Amino acid sequence: MPGKGVQYDTGTFPNGDSSRSLFDPATVAREMRIIADDLHCNAVRITGGDPERLTIAARAPTSCSSPGAS
Repeated sequence: MPGKGVQYDTGTFPNGDSSRSLFDPATVAREMRIIADDLHCNAVRITGGDPERLTIAARAPTSCSSPGAS
């Protein structure tokens, strides 16, 4: 299966400023569904400087996730 993916930034902190000052889990879930459904990506590279944000993004549901997957 050929891969098609994007990079998702949860917020990096160059010079102390976040590249994503607002971070809402509901928005992350919506954006992950858009990545899967509208962009037809089967891979997402998640980057960022805050472990909690990385975890939220990694666990965000997508329509192509297996039932019960986290």
